Amino acid sequence: MESILNRPGIKMIKSPDKREKVCEALKSLRFTENDVKQMMKVFEEQIDYANSLNEEDRKKSDLFWECTYVSDLVKGNENGRYLGLDLGNDQLSGPAELVFDHIAASMETFITEEKIQSQTPIGVGFTFSFPTVQKTLKKSILVTWTKRFKCTNGPGLDPCNLLEEAIERRGGLSVPVNVMARISDTTGTLMAGSYYDKKCAIGLILGSGSNACYVEHLKNFRKLDPKEAKSDKILVNCEWGAFGDNGCLDFCRNEFEREVDQYSNFPGSYTFEKSFGGFYLGEMFRLVLVKLTKAGVLFDGKGSNELMTRWLWKSRQVTTVEKDNPGSSENTMSVLKEMKLDTIATEEDVVLVQEACYLMSQRAAYIVATALAVLLNHINEPEVSIGIDGSLYEHHPRFHDHITTLLQKLVPNTKFRLFLVKDGSGQGAALVAAVESS
Repeated sequence: MESILNRPGIKMIKSPDKREKVCEALKSLRFTENDVKQMMKVFEEQIDYANSLNEEDRKKSDLFWECTYVSDLVKGNENGRYLGLDLGNDQLSGPAELVFDHIAASMETFITEEKIQSQTPIGVGFTFSFPTVQKTLKKSILVTWTKRFKCTNGPGLDPCNLLEEAIERRGGLSVPVNVMARISDTTGTLMAGSYYDKKCAIGLILGSGSNACYVEHLKNFRKLDPKEAKSDKILVNCEWGAFGDNGCLDFCRNEFEREVDQYSNFPGSYTFEKSFGGFYLGEMFRLVLVKLTKAGVLFDGKGSNELMTRWLWKSRQVTTVEKDNPGSSENTMSVLKEMKLDTIATEEDVVLVQEACYLMSQRAAYIVATALAVLLNHINEPEVSIGIDGSLYEHHPRFHDHITTLLQKLVPNTKFRLFLVKDGSGQGAALVAAVESS
C-alpha cells in the first residue's frame, strides 16, 4: 500500500503542519505488506485448527470450516423445477418460530403470484446465511444470529426443521414442497457462479457481511470420512466472518475497527467482516472523518450533528463518494450536503474527505484479497474464477480493482477472474436442489 504522503489529495494540502497531522490521523488505514504476510500466516494457522479432528484444536479457531455436503457443482444437465429460498437480509426480531412463519407465508405468496402448480413435491433449496454446524446436506444446527437479527431463540435448532414446522402450521402450501438442502449464501453463490463459469471455484459474499465457500481437495479436508465423499473434491463453507474473534488479528486491527466493534450489535464477534462489511463501512468512514475533524484538519474542527451521530452513515455514502473521479466532487458534495457539512466544507476539505474514503476502502479490499489469496493457494489451479454476490461489490466502484491489484501480487501464477453473480445465493439454492435431484 502506497505511502499516504504520496496520495494526490494529500500532496495538495498547502500547510506542511496540516499535512503532517492528516498523515498521522490516517496512518492506521494503511494495510502494510507485513500485515498481509502476517494475516496469510495466521489464516492458515486458524484453518489448520478448524480442520482438525481434535475438538480442543478446533476450539482454538473461530472459523467453522464446514463441509457443505453438496455433492457437485452445476454440470448443465440438470432439469426440472425447483425453488430457491434465501434468508439473510431483512431485519427481523422476536421468536424464531414467528420468523419462520413469515418465511412460510412469503413462500405461499410467491407460489400464488407466480401461479405455480404441481401435483408432485417441488424441491426447495434453503439459503440460510447464518453460522451453523452442518451435519448433512439438509440437517444443520444454528450457532448464532448475526447482522440485524435479534431473535429471542434459535441457536441450537435446525433451520430446515423450523421451516417444515412453519409450513405444517399453515396446513401446508398450495403446492407440495420438499425441503432438500440448507446452504450458506456463499455456497449458493459458488453454485450459481459455476452455472455461468465452469472455472468458478470460489463463491464470495461482499454485502452487509461476508463469507466464502470454495472447492477444496478432499485429501486436505480432515473432518470428513473419505467414504462419505462422492468425488476427490468437496465444497467447504469457510464461515470466516468471525475470524479474529479469538484475538489472532489484533496485530492489524485499527482504532476505527475497534470502535465499530465496540458499538455494534455483537461486540467481540464477527471481527473479520467488521473490517470491510457493508454494514460497517459507513460508520467506519464517519469515525475517520470525526478523527480528522477533532484533529482540527477537517471542517475547521466544527463538523455537524449528523457527523457526530453513530450509525447514521451507511455504505451508500462510501460508494457515492468513491464514484467521483479525480478532480470532480459532485457526488462527494451530495453526501456532505446530506450530512449538513456542505456549507462549511472548503475545497481542501472535499479532497480530504475523498482521500480518507479511498484509503479506508482500499484497506477493506486488501483485507478481502489477502484471505482470497489463501483460498487460491489451497485450490492450486492455473485458472480460477471467483463469483461474487453482494451490494458492496456490486456498487462500490473501486473494490474490484483494489482486490485485483493485490491478488496479482500475492498469487502471480494463478490466472483469476472476479465476476458479479447477481442474486447468487437465491439462484444457488435452487441449483443445489437441482443437482441433488439429478
